[in-house]
Amino acid sequence: MVWNRVLKNRLEAETGAVVKDWGGQLPVAIVFPNSYRIGMSNLGVHALYKWLNAREDFIAERVFWDETELSTSGALSVESRRPLTDFSVLAFSVSWELDYFHIPRILRAAGLPVYSRDRDESHPLIIGGGATLTANPAPVAAFFDAICVGEAEAILPALATLLPEGINRPRQELLGLLATIPGIYVPQLATRNSRPVTPVKRQFTANLDDFPVGTAIFTDDTDFGNMYLLEVQRGCRYSCRFCLVAGAFCPFRWRSVELLLKEAEANLKYRDRIALVGPVAGEHPQIVELLRGLRELGFGLSIGSMRVKPISTDVLDELVKGGVKSLTIAPEAGTPELRRSIGKNFSDDDVVEAVSKIGAAGIRQLTLYAMIGLPAETDEDVNALIALTLRCKSEADKHRLLLSLNVSAFIPKPQTTFERQPMADTAIIVQRFDMLERSLSPRGVKVKADNADWGRVQAALSRGDERLTPVIEKLDKISLAGWRRSMKAAGLSTEDYAQRRFETSESMPWSMMQM
Repeated sequence: MVWNRVLKNRLEAETGAVVKDWGGQLPVAIVFPNSYRIGMSNLGVHALYKWLNAREDFIAERVFWDETELSTSGALSVESRRPLTDFSVLAFSVSWELDYFHIPRILRAAGLPVYSRDRDESHPLIIGGGATLTANPAPVAAFFDAICVGEAEAILPALATLLPEGINRPRQELLGLLATIPGIYVPQLATRNSRPVTPVKRQFTANLDDFPVGTAIFTDDTDFGNMYLLEVQRGCRYSCRFCLVAGAFCPFRWRSVELLLKEAEANLKYRDRIALVGPVAGEHPQIVELLRGLRELGFGLSIGSMRVKPISTDVLDELVKGGVKSLTIAPEAGTPELRRSIGKNFSDDDVVEAVSKIGAAGIRQLTLYAMIGLPAETDEDVNALIALTLRCKSEADKHRLLLSLNVSAFIPKPQTTFERQPMADTAIIVQRFDMLERSLSPRGVKVKADNADWGRVQAALSRGDERLTPVIEKLDKISLAGWRRSMKAAGLSTEDYAQRRFETSESMPWSMMQM
């Protein structure tokens, strides 16, 4: 009852939620295996919710991960506070590898068999999608009846045509029909080492204007609660060797300025600040025109990051006029040679010049982003990153620009050029994080480093295979100690997945995906 009151209050605090009568419609639970606050910051959830509820034959409600909720009543939907077993379809949107741990717990708390092989037509159909499952679904594939490979908008029309009638068919017959849809991977029907002989081809939509994506439900209980989120582009025109966007989400596409301004104007009544969303939103070919048009509508502006080179003073001027006070740029590494090795072709002087332009434009806070543990990196490269950061600090001080440095460990990702490269030893990563902090913090540069131990777990899940499925399913506690216990019980080594170079003769666990 307490949790019911929480959900009711949450729903009452929202604007844009859809509450439908359940009669004659196929009920779908959009399950985000992380908190409400994080999930409501994810445009994939908003896009799926809006698309399904726009149809007369579907009803979509949202379910999020919450430890308290699971321990008392199981996962309940926000809109009608129904359990997962009331829904015909559970559509999981999975964005991060560490969220894998929540999937079996959500299913178990609902009284559902965790493995697809143990479910039949009396259970909801469980479908997975999202960035990590497109790249490599192997560690969790056995939990799902079907997995969407690629962008939802390219797969949903065929899926939505099949499901209203097909959902009542015997489960194996339905799985066979699902497998005929382009972009649908059905793990149970895999025929060789739990992987399909014929790879499943990633699907994407060519014309983004056909599918506008922005905030569908407004709530203050998110990291971006005071903004309207608007997706302006997908993919990237560059080919950085470490980046999943370059490997699995190209080609580079963008929405027209006309459509974006129309969508923004329709939502100005809800929020007067707008955040432009996309891997490289600043690379929109008409970005200045877009920013100016949004300002003229009355929006304050926000954008996540900008490329070091080229960095446009016209863009910076528009951002500052739109109230932007902080930006992020990514030098990535400390030397031009190491940057070239990962696909970043700009010099130290280019980085310093970008800092100068950003400060001169009137931005007040700048975050530099870099990675530690890149292939072939040495302590000398880290010392060079320290020197480069101090050069940037000196330039920033001229403009009263507050400078900080965020660093994370390089994690090899599937579907990238570096997918076979090993992650650096944890001790080396920690030592180099410490080098940065000891050298920069006393000089006035705040250093924020990710947790290297959890980075290693992420790398193992990222490059994992079917042997990790029971490790995830049997995890007794979501902690580093719990992970180690579960890996030990399975006779597996984190190092073998995260810190080993995969030989070119090896078949990769994600070979079932064709990008």
